[in-house]
Amino acid sequence: MKNTIKDLIKKSLLKIDKDRDISVENIEVNICKDKKFGDFSSNISMKSSHLYNQKPRDLAAEIIAGIEENKNISKIEIAGPGFINFFITKNTKFEIIEKILNEKNNFGKNKIGKNLKVLIEFVSANPTGPLHVGHGRGAAFGDCLSKLLKTNGYEVFKEYYVNDAGKQIDILTLSVLQRYHELINDEYSFQYEDLYKGDYIWDIAAEVHRNFQETFLIKDLHTQKFNLVDDYISHVKNIISKEKFNEIKNLSVKFIQDNIKKTLILSGIEFDSWFLESSLLQNDNLQDVIDFLSSNNHTYQKDNALWFKSTDKGDEKDRVLIKENNDHTYLATDIAYHKDKIERNYNRVINIWGADHHGYISRIKGAFNIFSKGKSDLTILLVQFANLYRGKKKVSMSTRSGDFITLEQLLKEVGKDATRFFYIARKSDQHMDFDIELAKTNDSNNPVYYIQYAHARICSIFRQSRENNMTFSYSKKCLDLLSEEEELKIIKKLYSYPDIVKKSAERYEPHLLTNYMRELAQEIHSYYNKFQILVDDNNIRNARLSLIEACRQVLENSSNIIGIKMPEKM
Repeated sequence: MKNTIKDLIKKSLLKIDKDRDISVENIEVNICKDKKFGDFSSNISMKSSHLYNQKPRDLAAEIIAGIEENKNISKIEIAGPGFINFFITKNTKFEIIEKILNEKNNFGKNKIGKNLKVLIEFVSANPTGPLHVGHGRGAAFGDCLSKLLKTNGYEVFKEYYVNDAGKQIDILTLSVLQRYHELINDEYSFQYEDLYKGDYIWDIAAEVHRNFQETFLIKDLHTQKFNLVDDYISHVKNIISKEKFNEIKNLSVKFIQDNIKKTLILSGIEFDSWFLESSLLQNDNLQDVIDFLSSNNHTYQKDNALWFKSTDKGDEKDRVLIKENNDHTYLATDIAYHKDKIERNYNRVINIWGADHHGYISRIKGAFNIFSKGKSDLTILLVQFANLYRGKKKVSMSTRSGDFITLEQLLKEVGKDATRFFYIARKSDQHMDFDIELAKTNDSNNPVYYIQYAHARICSIFRQSRENNMTFSYSKKCLDLLSEEEELKIIKKLYSYPDIVKKSAERYEPHLLTNYMRELAQEIHSYYNKFQILVDDNNIRNARLSLIEACRQVLENSSNIIGIKMPEKM
């Protein structure tokens, strides 16, 4: 109906001025929250009055005068400073139920993103330890956003960027190597400043020891003292050779990466590709990028290092690409990685980063635009950290010391459904508090339970109807009997679902959908508590069953996007 109204407004505007063609996409039509203002409303006269040199109310009157008669519209009025309110006929209001029952799982889908390819990169946590609860929010947000974009017709590819090269991976390897020596001789004692200390380091060290015994033993390693971890790493590489060091490194990264994949599967997340940072070093991609930037005057030499002119791109200062010791920085490989994204011909590239990467945006966007030249758009979305609580007590977190709750632990304690829902229930760039105890409760205070219970209640009603030999037969004529205020409120809520799906994707805000699910569940529970569904009158019963079946279908469609289940029994 909204599209019909948009078309009617557009035709009317062309009558006013045939040379001024306003796109349908620029005509806003919204569902009225207050029924006294009608069913749909448009602010087109206020938005466009300056184009026609008229006052908004005068333009609204002229638009209404030019709107063709439509059997589905009973009345059109001007309200306030120039809103145009549309009242639709009673029969038209019920069309949404038939549409939902016919389209089923396809209801709410659209083709806005048809023929557009999107690469969405998210999580991408360094493989230096298991995923913790802080990574969980970005994971749930990225996966839900991917599903939203697919629902809107985009061709979506999900990618995890594996930072398997660089200093942090060398520190991981050294951490494992020290634990490995302690397994060989428990009298060894090491200082663990700047190294990883979690229990998972012991697990990797034990794996190395099982497979290689004392192959990597370095005599007197525990007596070596270094002020800088870089010197310590260089010393170890020189003793056992870079090849053996890399052997431990590759085993350590694989161990952690396998654990990350396992955790993501528990979260209901699977990636289409895993892009290795190390691949950029193996096939000269990084050197090609450095050469291009240098030959096009985007770099300069200073203090025996190569600098990127990132201040030209809005950064607060220029950044090093190649250090004095000829090692590359993370920025260098990140630029090479984004060049690779561009070369894969995606129309849109979306990065989901933690909020602590805010200062990194301008330099990456600047570098991206150098290579993209308008062929692809880069959007960077920030996700705030999630604070974990057990009731009123905050759970402390320290990843380097190994004192943290892993995402896997949270998933096993709370469950996938509650974990995913809680993570995306607030706008991603806002701080959120995740209450473990609330997520585990089975009452209306828990939004996940509240929504799932609404679905289970509907399923229970249909089971009861079958047990009592009450046949359900959809009839469009019966829908006229849906006259209660609660029934009409539900119908209006069902009408808004396709818009919510569209807005959630356009704004990159999955929380709009979780809010919608809670509101629809509330309408369902209120209706259930006030009215009997399985009445003796066949027509009323079938009308009400049609209504709640449409609700059930919308809850199911929403849950598929969010990534949670809708149980039939609870």
